[in-house]
Amino acid sequence: MKLFITILLFTLLFLNVQPGFAQEKVEISGKTYLLHSVTKGETVYSLCLKYKVTQDEINAANPGLTAVLKSGSTVKIPVKQEIAAPKPEPKSVNEVATEPEYYYHKVTRKQTIFSISKQYGITANELIRYNPEISSGLNEGQVLKIPVPVDNSGEAPEQKVNLNENLQSSANAGSGAEYRFHTVVAGETLYSLEQKYSVSREELIRLNPSLQNGLQTGSRLKIPEKKKVLNKVEVVPKPEVSIVAQVETETEITGCNPITGRNTKTYKAALLLPFYLQGNESVNPNDLNKGMLLSKIEVGKLGSQLNNGITDTLALKSIAKIDPRAESFLEFYEGALLAIDSLQQEGMNVELYVFDATNQNMINALLQMDLFLGLDLIIGPVHPEVQASVAAFAAKNRIPMISPLAPNGNFENNNSWYFKVNPTREFQLEQTAEYFADEFRNKNFVLLPMSGGSNSQEAKLAELGKAKLFAVRQTSNIPGNLFHEYSFQNQGLNAVKPLLDETGENVFMIPTDNEAQVSVAVTNLNAIAENYNVVLIGTSNLTKLKSIQTENYHHIRLRYLSPTFIDYNKPLVRRFISQYRSTFSTEPSQFSHQGYDVSYYFLSALFHYGKDFRACLPDYPMELTQTVFNFRKVAPIGGFMNSGLFVTAYERNYDILNYGTFGTSQK
Repeated sequence: MKLFITILLFTLLFLNVQPGFAQEKVEISGKTYLLHSVTKGETVYSLCLKYKVTQDEINAANPGLTAVLKSGSTVKIPVKQEIAAPKPEPKSVNEVATEPEYYYHKVTRKQTIFSISKQYGITANELIRYNPEISSGLNEGQVLKIPVPVDNSGEAPEQKVNLNENLQSSANAGSGAEYRFHTVVAGETLYSLEQKYSVSREELIRLNPSLQNGLQTGSRLKIPEKKKVLNKVEVVPKPEVSIVAQVETETEITGCNPITGRNTKTYKAALLLPFYLQGNESVNPNDLNKGMLLSKIEVGKLGSQLNNGITDTLALKSIAKIDPRAESFLEFYEGALLAIDSLQQEGMNVELYVFDATNQNMINALLQMDLFLGLDLIIGPVHPEVQASVAAFAAKNRIPMISPLAPNGNFENNNSWYFKVNPTREFQLEQTAEYFADEFRNKNFVLLPMSGGSNSQEAKLAELGKAKLFAVRQTSNIPGNLFHEYSFQNQGLNAVKPLLDETGENVFMIPTDNEAQVSVAVTNLNAIAENYNVVLIGTSNLTKLKSIQTENYHHIRLRYLSPTFIDYNKPLVRRFISQYRSTFSTEPSQFSHQGYDVSYYFLSALFHYGKDFRACLPDYPMELTQTVFNFRKVAPIGGFMNSGLFVTAYERNYDILNYGTFGTSQK
């Protein structure tokens, strides 16, 4: 069975584009148009953005129009008829203005007018207007009035919410909105509340602005109630939606329906990676077409001969003049090729289109190609700053889109076709706190100091870890004298010894990856480890600090949670490495493993379940080379994030072991 792989690699000119302008308005056959004079570098896509019209509307008004426009040409922009809004009814002379409602905020140490106004989404001037006494400065303990924002109906939310546990709420429930209230208990996290109430983090923070400072035990939160869907069918005209203004309206994902029998369908997948290809700057955007893309890069034939032998990547880099910044993404691509080769041998037909997606201009042009409408899967782009338009396109056309590397970006919150492979740093920190509270509940525990302010990620890990540990110990009736906070910088080495357990494990947690602080802690812990049993809990970033030697982590038995772990004793890993060496004449990197895992997992899901495999993934475990996938839906109308993490342990015999996975048993 033949494997089809086409590589479409191109670069648009880097241009300082000046916006075009509408020269005049004309009427043709009863329809009104703006005549737009095209400037260099403009595309149909950019005009859709500028004039808030759809691609179909522009194409209908300009038959034969190409995606990349010729500078100086004129494009007709359809003018939509504006419907005059009805004038508001005049208020009755007897109508009494409603008194505005307020949140009440107690000023804490180090807060400023700017930080408080930012927290509640108002300006500093507004804050001063409602609290004139602060014009000369803030005082700790001062209580401020914060205006409650009104909703789109012009009515204020139905109840004032107690945003500070020391203050009492003073308003009654209103009649319009549907909310419930939740009192935070020790050990709860934003993530657990999201899962419990099926609400997004953004919605929780919008309704409870104090959450920007973290979750506080005892605080009372406003939780939106789910609206009930009536058993009524209503025919509504389908609105026209541009690819960049897609609003996700899907509320439910249908059940999992495996494909039965022999699957002979050919699936089309796109791989969008930043290759930073040189030599393409001379391509004239006005002459850009599919034929040129296919013929320009001869190295596109790489991978189409996997079964007939292949040249090593050095030849590829030499021919294509690959930018050094692209080396990791080439390795990812090579791993993807091996995944497709494996799936081909299992009977799957795949057409893989690989694009150089280095910047937004290039991506905008790609989305204009008819080819994209026929895709079954999109892997990439890599960087979140260029993902927005592709994510919107994927949502509109119901194409699964995979973010294969970056943990940041929040497109999964409101796009049910978006999959984030690497979990966010915040989620990893929350799971780290869960792990050590559960694993070391009855051990002697020492919390080391953190860097950054009280709103830093490190501070959240420290506070969350303390809360979870106390909650677990309270439930298990474990004495509180097994918890200590200690600073080697301020207290030195000797003062910690009375706090240590001479016979059991002494678990230290360092909630920071500040290199100077970690270095001091590791040095002192190595000295302690000569006479005591020591375990250090940290983050995977600790292993990236160049000034700390790896053997020090072995001596103090470092443990952390990470989304990747390569077990070189696994048969699958050995087979992958062997095939990679024989195919590409080099060793696979972590990117090579990731390219294989991501491509094999999602293409395999496509092969076994079809294009809409979303409901099938919770029951689709798979052995991979360096990842464990457990995708969870992050919000009712949102997408999916992987929650699978490995427990990595550095042992004193210099082994680096996987102590199992954390987060994969929860759905």
